[in-house]
This record gives sequence, C-alpha cells and structure tokens, in this order.
Amino acid sequence: MLEQPLEDRLRPGCIFACCYLNEVIVFYSLFKFRSQPLSLTSQNFIGYQRAEFEKASRLRVALFFVQLAVAIPAAVSVVIPDDAKVTLYVLAIFGAGLLAVWWVLNRWYVNARSAAQAARRAGLLLGGLNEPLSPSEVQSLRDRFTISAEQAAKYEQADYYATTKPPGASRLGEMLEESSFYSEHLQRVSSNVLLMIILLFVLAFVVIALATTPFVERDTTFTAVRVFLAMLVFAMSADVIGGYQQHRAAAEEIKDVRTRLAIADRNGYPLPDVLLAMTDYNAAVEGAPEVVPFIYNFCRTSLDQRWRDYQNDREEARHKRTAS
Repeated sequence: MLEQPLEDRLRPGCIFACCYLNEVIVFYSLFKFRSQPLSLTSQNFIGYQRAEFEKASRLRVALFFVQLAVAIPAAVSVVIPDDAKVTLYVLAIFGAGLLAVWWVLNRWYVNARSAAQAARRAGLLLGGLNEPLSPSEVQSLRDRFTISAEQAAKYEQADYYATTKPPGASRLGEMLEESSFYSEHLQRVSSNVLLMIILLFVLAFVVIALATTPFVERDTTFTAVRVFLAMLVFAMSADVIGGYQQHRAAAEEIKDVRTRLAIADRNGYPLPDVLLAMTDYNAAVEGAPEVVPFIYNFCRTSLDQRWRDYQNDREEARHKRTAS
C-alpha cells in the first residue's frame, strides 16, 4: 500500500485547525460586540473626549521630560575626555534608549490625541444636531479609542456644554462658540508658557556670556559654552519654539472662528455657516499641539466666569434685537 505524501496527511488537520480558529475569532468578536452598548450618546463621547485628552496631557508631560533628558547625554559628553571611551559609549547607549522611549511615548500620545479629537467631533455633532451615527461609524470610533468604556464613563459630564437650545444649527453653533472660547484662551496661555521657557534659555545665555567674559581664555569657559549649546538643541526643538508658534497661530485662527460664529448668531445660525465654522475650528485645534498640561485646571474658574458673563451679554443683545 502506497504511503500518502506528508502534505496530504496534514491537510485535514490544518483545515480543522483553521475552521476552529475562525470560530473562536467569530465568537470573540460577537462577545466583544455584545458586551458594549449598540450606540454611543453625546455624553459617552464627552467622557471619551475628556479621558483621552487627560491621557494625552500626561503623555505630553512625559515627552517633554524625556526630550530634555535626551539632551543631557550630549551636554555631559562635552566635559568627558576623549580617552574615557567606555563612559562615552554608555552615554551613547543611554541616549539611544531614551530616544526609543520617546518614540514609544510619542506614538501613544498621537493615538490618544487622535482619539480625543475624534470623540470631540462626534460629541459636537451628536450633541448639537442629535443625529445618530451608523453602527459602522460607531464601531470605527470604538476601535480608535485607547481607553475602556468604564474609564470614559467616569469622565462624563451632563453640563459640559452650557447651551439650552433644542437640537439644531443654533445648538451646534452655541456649542462651537463655547468650545472656541475656551480653546482660544488655552492656546494663547500655552504659547505664553512656552515663550517663558524660551526667554529662560535666552536669559541663561546672557548670564553665561557675561559671567565667562573675564575668563574667555580659559578652557572651562569654552566647556560651559559647549554645554549650553548642547542644551540649546532642546530649546530649539519643535516642542518649544515650534510649539510656541503653533499655539499662537491656533489662537488667532480660533479667534476668527469665534467672530464668524458671533455673526452667525445675529443671522439666526444658518447651518452651512455653522458647519463651515466647525470645519475651520477643527482644523485649527487639530493642527496645534495639545495645550500645556495643567493650564486648564489653573484657568478653569476664571474662564467659567468669563463665559457666564459672555452668555449674559449675548442674551441681552438678543433681547434687544428681538425688541427692535
């Protein structure tokens, strides 16, 4: 009796294994789908938005310090003699390790920020227009989120937006105006914080220049200057000077959106105008870096009061227009 080839003997087992694995995957997918609600509300999206932004904020703090730490080996290597090869190799390995950590953290930061922005857009549309999303879009959004539904539920806030308008263009317009009010001020404060960091580096350069002028012929003077120049790479990075420019530009763009929304308010919030303003607002906030961590908590009380004052002034102006 002829012996069957090896591939013929293995084929039934492989087919069975593939079918079994496919059933396991299908069962897991169904279980995962059934364990989640069939749809997401605007409050759910607000919870995801706040939780993802907080996660992105923590990651940005970590990125800031890791990037600063990456500049330290370059600065330390300046004062190490050339014959200390082992020490220089250790510093090089340490710097490469920090660079790998920065790459991982940056990837997590980008994913969390992207998820937060997606939740913010969905929350605006559902909360403003009260139009449901398709199941495929809801599942696509779930796949982008980096936190669990249980974590997001802790961040839900019923009065996150102060508008009392019924669903429609007017409600969406007021939600956009409130978002742009906070975003403009937070972006502007963030740019001021980064400007202060830049000025500190400039001040450090001036101090080093004045302090080392009498000893310009000494080797220690040149060592100090080299160390400062190595640390200057951090100040010139995209997270500092580039971040300052982007925060400042975003604040100006969002201010323009606020002006357009105020005009739309006087015209009864035409839906095309509101949607176009929303598109430009999204482009401005998504093109800028995440606001400096802890700035919102620091400015929250003041901004809340200023927004309430603005709401009162806006309602008074509406009553005057109606009366006339």
